[in-house]
Amino acid sequence: MCRARQTGFTLLELVVVLAICGLLASIVLPGYQRSVQTGARAEGQSLLLQVAANQERYYARNNTYAASANPLLDSQPPSMTSETGLYRVEVAACAGGTLATCFIATATPLGRQADDECGALTLSSTGLKAATNGSVYTCWR
Repeated sequence: MCRARQTGFTLLELVVVLAICGLLASIVLPGYQRSVQTGARAEGQSLLLQVAANQERYYARNNTYAASANPLLDSQPPSMTSETGLYRVEVAACAGGTLATCFIATATPLGRQADDECGALTLSSTGLKAATNGSVYTCWR
């Protein structure tokens, strides 16, 4: 008597496929997250450049920089948050100087961007770019 041939997957085959999928996900996911953070870093850089341009306009009118992240507004908020909330920018006097002569703007990563390998990004009134945890070449490209 012939038995009918059964079709389908065995439990062992399913376990092997799941193990392979888990291994691939563990390799690919960190790289993807790094790529997303690198892309989102452009938002912080853009916001810093916007704040620096506003500071220069303010300086041209008042012969001093402002402690506000957006000095062109009447309310002059002390900090400014990016459109998607991934960065907050604050302005302070540069080291060894006062706001009358120079400023440094710092973009602090927030939320899911807080794990970014570069950390906080900075831009000074002289155009000097820096990052807390990474090189300028890596973090400002």
